[in-house]
Amino acid sequence: MAQVLAELRLLNDVSLLRVARAYAHELAALAELPAEDGANLAWAVEAACEDLIEHAFDPGESSTFIIGAELTPAALTLSIRERGLPFDPRQLPADEAPPAEDAAPSRARGPLWHKIHLAVDAAQWINRGPDGMELRLRKARPQPPAPAPPPEAMPSAAARDEPLAPPQTYTIRRLQPAEAIAVSQLIYRTYGYTYPNADLYYPDRIVHLNETGELVSVVAVDESGAVVGHYALERPGLGPVAESGQAAVSPAHRGRKLMERMRVLLEDEGRRLGLRGIYGQPVTAHTFSQRVQEDFGGRVCGVSLGIAPAATEFKRIADAPLAQRLSLMLYFKYLQPPAPTPLHVPVHHRPIVESIYDHLGAPLELASGHAAHRRGIVGVTYARSYKLGTIRVRRIGVDTAAEVRRAREDLVETAGVEAVFLELPLAQPGAAHLALAAESDGFFFSGIGPGFAHDGDVLRLQYLAVPLDTTRLQIYSPFGEELLAYVNAERARVGRLVSAEAQGS
Repeated sequence: MAQVLAELRLLNDVSLLRVARAYAHELAALAELPAEDGANLAWAVEAACEDLIEHAFDPGESSTFIIGAELTPAALTLSIRERGLPFDPRQLPADEAPPAEDAAPSRARGPLWHKIHLAVDAAQWINRGPDGMELRLRKARPQPPAPAPPPEAMPSAAARDEPLAPPQTYTIRRLQPAEAIAVSQLIYRTYGYTYPNADLYYPDRIVHLNETGELVSVVAVDESGAVVGHYALERPGLGPVAESGQAAVSPAHRGRKLMERMRVLLEDEGRRLGLRGIYGQPVTAHTFSQRVQEDFGGRVCGVSLGIAPAATEFKRIADAPLAQRLSLMLYFKYLQPPAPTPLHVPVHHRPIVESIYDHLGAPLELASGHAAHRRGIVGVTYARSYKLGTIRVRRIGVDTAAEVRRAREDLVETAGVEAVFLELPLAQPGAAHLALAAESDGFFFSGIGPGFAHDGDVLRLQYLAVPLDTTRLQIYSPFGEELLAYVNAERARVGRLVSAEAQGS
């Protein structure tokens, strides 16, 4: 669980802002954040505190606010709690004009809060009713090279070709905390230090994530009690669906259907948790992992082009370095019988969406409607090392198209991302019209995400800021080939649309 490091209570006095900044800076150092990340976090805390002092309290009103710190193996989170005027920065326009020269001293709040959001990995406002407001600013801790295992654990060339273990009975069950080190060693023996999720090289992180429910680990144990297999569900947001992954089986115990047996328990755990389904994202550098998804009952529902940099290392995936950004397929399997939900899909995408739901074996009910006359809610995440951004529309409003455009510009032009994914909640009226607006800004069809939103399925669109040759992708299923062809055609159509609008402007 998160460790609460300290709390600092300050008067709402601008002269104390330097104390808030120093407090954040020292906590960043304690969390061993890189200097740039620590400076960005300290600036974000100071800027947020100054804005709250200026706007959350009436002139002359004396009050206090609290800055708290929580530390986990994965991140440092600073919270600012106050009992002033309720506030939601997501409702401020990012292009808000600065105040007139003769107006009372004040800064344009919209641009400031967009900068605060970009300075950290996640910024979240929580309305606690009579207890006031809480702002949580999260910064991921660095993931240094994992410590090397002892010499006796280092796999030699001979070890990679070790003979199969004798036939025996295996136990498939949930991971026990003391076995986390064995999982780290198994991942090392299987992938070396090339596995993209570095959490698996740190036993304390594996334990922590399983305690919070963000990771559901299943292991295969041989007759000696050794962990010889691992498979997990990943639930970073504890949502209604989970991603399957982090799979590894010791070479000496392969060919005994341990992966299949672990998958059965994982699906049982998913049902116990009430999950709607499980998704997987196999690579397109080969077709093996796609075949595995098919064998487990997964069905293609999307394509994720250019999701990771070409320099990303994936051992045993390709014989040579990738020539371009890595692309993935999106597979989904329902754990609960899918219920029909009205879906607001653009007319021109309805045939392919109907084909996707037919392929998934899910009912489809098409609907139409416009967004409600209220402000929307949009969430943005940014994976710096992957140069990847994701925009999730949580509530569609009259301002959402402008918010999406602004977020895409921030990610591409300010943060320098090369691929952006956009998720639109199909259960909400206005999704179809919002998709059309996004297409005019360069987003193209990418597939369906079943259960990816709190209120149902999402329409997945994406934006690529770099070239990508899809003829290099290896696709296993015929429907996957059909879906990729549609995505290619939409990518070209949207490109022509954007070019025509640019020439006409």
